Amino acid sequence: MKKYLAFLFVMAVAAGVSYGADLTVESEHQHYKEADNKINLDGSVKVKYDDINVTSPHAEVIINPALGKVEKVKFLDNAYSYQIKQDKKHEVKAKILEVSLLNKVFKAEERTQSTIIQKNQPTVIVTADNQEYDNQANIMKARGGVIIYYQDSQAFADYAEVDLAKDNSVKRMILSGHASVTRKDSTIKADKFVHYADKKVTTASGKVFSDINDENTKIKVWSDFQQIDQKTNVVTASGHTIVHYQDFVAEGPKASVYPDAKTNKLNQVVFLGRSKITQQGRSIEADRINMTLNPKDFKADGNVKTFLPNVGSGNNSL
Repeated sequence: MKKYLAFLFVMAVAAGVSYGADLTVESEHQHYKEADNKINLDGSVKVKYDDINVTSPHAEVIINPALGKVEKVKFLDNAYSYQIKQDKKHEVKAKILEVSLLNKVFKAEERTQSTIIQKNQPTVIVTADNQEYDNQANIMKARGGVIIYYQDSQAFADYAEVDLAKDNSVKRMILSGHASVTRKDSTIKADKFVHYADKKVTTASGKVFSDINDENTKIKVWSDFQQIDQKTNVVTASGHTIVHYQDFVAEGPKASVYPDAKTNKLNQVVFLGRSKITQQGRSIEADRINMTLNPKDFKADGNVKTFLPNVGSGNNSL
């Protein structure tokens, strides 16, 4: 019976659309409603199209009456889709999943989760209110309460966009709207993040705040823009940059945080441009300030100006 229903379904679809790929459908029951331009599939629905597999308890096939073509297939009640490319598997789970067989666009609604698995281990997990995946362009978009687990990082945002390579590996990831990224004990917040996977570089823009905890080193950085290079472990900040370290407060147009050559732990902050460092009321202004965290000290060069408060203000009365 399943084969017969599958045959009817395929004939109905193929009558209006030329796909260029094999399509197989299985279900317990099928009901075609000509007045509604809809085919209802019920009971263990399984659809395989090219390298895409979708399962669901129920599904609806929507037909465009003017064109005589299938517009979409809507899978209902906890749908599950998966696609395997080389050694990677891309899974999509949602309460409702709409699939366009013509252009291979997936739209997931309610309790959505996308997972990319490599060598039986999840490398990317995305949960959101709504998700959309364009299989031809290899672009995944997520909206509303987005949470992403990627490698050793966890991210939150209102919106996310992930560009995938043909083998489903991540090429680029964009986060925007109340976005934050946590890695180990460090957290960065910004209006927008862009991560380039091949370069291992992440940029953050718009009211950027970094709370960096690198073992015993704790630094807070505020700026308009920041770039994190994971290969070199260098953090570069620009635009109204402020750095807090213990009782040091430094500010200037641009700063770079460098790791120690031996330990690779963040240990040096270099300010370029007219900058200022303050410690317990004392301040120094210079064109360049080099601040070392361990051992704690700093050097100032270029038009250095020092301010020392309350000098000679002791009680000189007899």
